Amino acid sequence: MSGGAANFIKCGSVLVTGANRGLGLELVERLASGGFSPGKIIATTRNTATAEKLQELAEKHPNIHIVTLDVVNQDSIEKCAADVAQLVQEEGLNCLINNAGINVVADFHSVTAEKMIENFHTNSVAPLMITKAFLPLLKRAASRGALAGSKTMSIQRAAVINMSSLLGSVELNWGERGNTFKWYPYRTSKWKCKSSRHGLAAQQDGKIEEKEELSFIFLITEPTWMQSLMVTIIDLVAPVELISSSGELKMPFSDAIKYSILAISVTLLLLALGILAWQIFRCCTQTHNMYNQHDTVSSNLLYTDEKPTTAGNYSGAPSTKVEDVSTEAHRLSRCLSQTSFPSSGSSQRDEDMGEQESIKKHIFIHQVDGSLRFSVYYDRLQSRLVVTVLQVEGLLQLSQTCSLQPFVKLRLMWAGSETVEVEGFTNEEGEETLPVLWTVLQEWRTRTVKGSCSPLYGDQFSCVLQEDKLHHVSLRMEVKDFDKFSRHTVLGEVRLPIGQLNIFYPLELQEELQVPQKDLVGEVLLSLKFLPTSQRLEVGLLKVRMVLTEMCSDAALYARISVQCNQCKLRYQKTSAVARCLVTVFNQVLMFSLPEFPVEQGKISISVYETHTARKSTKRLIGQLSVGKERSKEDEHWTSMMRSVRQPVAKWHSLLI
Repeated sequence: MSGGAANFIKCGSVLVTGANRGLGLELVERLASGGFSPGKIIATTRNTATAEKLQELAEKHPNIHIVTLDVVNQDSIEKCAADVAQLVQEEGLNCLINNAGINVVADFHSVTAEKMIENFHTNSVAPLMITKAFLPLLKRAASRGALAGSKTMSIQRAAVINMSSLLGSVELNWGERGNTFKWYPYRTSKWKCKSSRHGLAAQQDGKIEEKEELSFIFLITEPTWMQSLMVTIIDLVAPVELISSSGELKMPFSDAIKYSILAISVTLLLLALGILAWQIFRCCTQTHNMYNQHDTVSSNLLYTDEKPTTAGNYSGAPSTKVEDVSTEAHRLSRCLSQTSFPSSGSSQRDEDMGEQESIKKHIFIHQVDGSLRFSVYYDRLQSRLVVTVLQVEGLLQLSQTCSLQPFVKLRLMWAGSETVEVEGFTNEEGEETLPVLWTVLQEWRTRTVKGSCSPLYGDQFSCVLQEDKLHHVSLRMEVKDFDKFSRHTVLGEVRLPIGQLNIFYPLELQEELQVPQKDLVGEVLLSLKFLPTSQRLEVGLLKVRMVLTEMCSDAALYARISVQCNQCKLRYQKTSAVARCLVTVFNQVLMFSLPEFPVEQGKISISVYETHTARKSTKRLIGQLSVGKERSKEDEHWTSMMRSVRQPVAKWHSLLI
């Protein structure tokens, strides 16, 4: 009993005829005992002395008023209207429910004119006469509702509800259905009651004598619908002609069409359940055992006007015949050690080495398999380096349910002459050394080939590069599995020291994929401060130091900082952009509110990007670093921060890519 019925609270008065027993008594009881009880419930009965149950209800509920009414006696109707007028006073009558009725049982052989007239008088004539007698009170309530600001027809203004029966329907009692109940007087009187209702609705809709704001509802319903009527229909706001026919709504379809619609619905439901079960099975069986690396570079071709083309489209290559040197080149590539050219794999701090070890362990769950076939050529006439990615072979399928979508990410790395003093870097003999600082000259990316473990590419890239820089340049090529959320999985990498190869003629190589490593591209001076009382963490980005290959006036740096606390990832924050130089000074502090305390696991991730303020360009990832605490170990900077609460602790960190 909720929803629309709640509006009975604003209903001043309801009159129910035939309330001494049956449906009328039930209506009065529900109106009185529910949480939506009207101000006055007027229950009429032909003999108040014999209505014992109604009198018991009146004793429990003071808003029930019992009034004598004989619906077939016009004098009794007029006296009842006068008594009700004394009860409602100037408020008028909000709702009249014509419930009183009789059933004179008679079939075709036993029906008489007296029985027909008796049933007609009670079921058809009486509701019309009662409505006519109480019409002034209904108008008075409707007028007060209009003055109160109610612009729609509802129980808050005035309503007349006539109780009918499904037996009064002509269409529902045709043919074989008509043989079930052969009650000629009752069925005919109920049909006449519906017909009278239509006349009242037409009179109401025509607005012959009444102003538009005094209109109210004429409604007819069946006893089996009364429960839903009490909940929804009272609050219904609609034109009169639509409300008047609400009891006769039905679906205009045959049984065959209805069963067809039902069959289609069941089929679609089973199909949806099957798809859901298959998706659950895929989620349960899919494994995530490969190393996932976030590739946040959103541009396919950065800092170059060249676009991937086929290998035969480069016009700067010499016209001389390329000798068959693939065997020699393959042997030469096998002789090249990963330590023959500068790499951050042997020159990382203890924390960075620990991160790389975790990467290696994570990747070796599935052995790195496959090889990369490519060609390299340096055109001395144009001072241009040309790299062509030919094919990736022998990749392993990561999952039985998801096919590979491999692509190759290329970075042309230059080892700067500058070295930085960073504690903790040692060589193979354990002696402290100065690490080499790399910078990315060019970045390229091949197209993505879907559903292949040995994709063919033929994508060619080139850039202008002075010959004297070749000895300090290394080519880093990563084979990745594409992910639409940029969480590309690194399948392996190939590093090529350009300066140690004779690339003045086209050289085709095929290298086995190796475990990915990170390169040192700069340093970040980071400040951390922990406030235990307010459970806040302050991350200060002070300085970023890196190698500058060329000066660009509109180049700027900004950082994106994210914090993870006890498996809860907080919303990331970004610093403002600062003009890039050899040592870029930020001096910016970002504040994070920690959701849980104590912090058992925490991680601070910082990504540094380069952008251009004077022209539209996408961001380019410079490098990343992370500081944090795990259950088994804790970063040195994190430990210092927790020991010096409420005091900022600054420390240099390696920026890796």
